Amino acid sequence: MSISQIVVNSRMAAYGDMAVAGIGVAMKVTMMTGMVCIGFGQGVQPLLGYCEGAKLWERLKKVMKFSLIFSFALSSVMTILCYLFTNQIVRVFLTDPEAFQYGVRFSRVLLTTSFLFGIFYVLSNALQAMGAATEALIINLSRQGLIYIPALFILEAMLGVTGLVWAQPVADLLSTALVAILYIRTMRRKDGE
Repeated sequence: MSISQIVVNSRMAAYGDMAVAGIGVAMKVTMMTGMVCIGFGQGVQPLLGYCEGAKLWERLKKVMKFSLIFSFALSSVMTILCYLFTNQIVRVFLTDPEAFQYGVRFSRVLLTTSFLFGIFYVLSNALQAMGAATEALIINLSRQGLIYIPALFILEAMLGVTGLVWAQPVADLLSTALVAILYIRTMRRKDGE
């Protein structure tokens, strides 16, 4: 995550200080949803680990179903709230009109996929709870690294500053698809045991 922040800030610097300030605040806005979802995902992980260790597959499936529905609803509500109050949240951090405009614009782009955070974090924590260390490592490196960093360069080359901002939603979509595939594959392997 630190490396990706260095990369995005260095790329964004080419568009001026106000753009850098705007993307920094936009990331904080989406972090409001992200942190709540990370907390929920980490909170459910011990229960999933217990179910996996005791081989209580039906209970694990019930916990996962509830967790996915609840976390999706939670991240959707948080996303809607952040979207509705984007101006007010950004205004807390930025007073310069140009930086404020960047912050609002960038926040709205980043919020396009933050409703997926609940699903992403529950599934990635489920992989860890089930002992799928390789899959969990791949997921943890993908969203902010293996997918995000190349997306920054590709989308910037295509769309300029707009591409830099859209790189995170693209990485979110691809990472969520990847974690879903790895989770399904891991569950099928567990069912075969």
